[in-house]
Amino acid sequence: MTQHVETGRIAVVERPESGRFELDFPGGQAFAVYRSDGDRIIVTHTEVPPAFNGRGLGSQLAEGIFQIARVSGRRVVPRCSFVAAWAHRHPDYADVLA
Repeated sequence: MTQHVETGRIAVVERPESGRFELDFPGGQAFAVYRSDGDRIIVTHTEVPPAFNGRGLGSQLAEGIFQIARVSGRRVVPRCSFVAAWAHRHPDYADVLA
């Protein structure tokens, strides 16, 4: 089932059929690759187009992943260094970490 949440003005959408979370924005798309293991979301890679680095899009994507996990009763396993660092900086999402 496709789920989405809005972080600010941009929606993060879960696409289980492709194992991705996607954040579309004017000029591009950021995404995170994941796999499910029961109630765990194992995030293995995130990518933001290089021309858009430093604009907070990766953080919006990470927040969207954690919000979707929380709403759906799942937990996040951050195997991607970016998502792991984001989670460390946002202890308010500690309840969602596996």
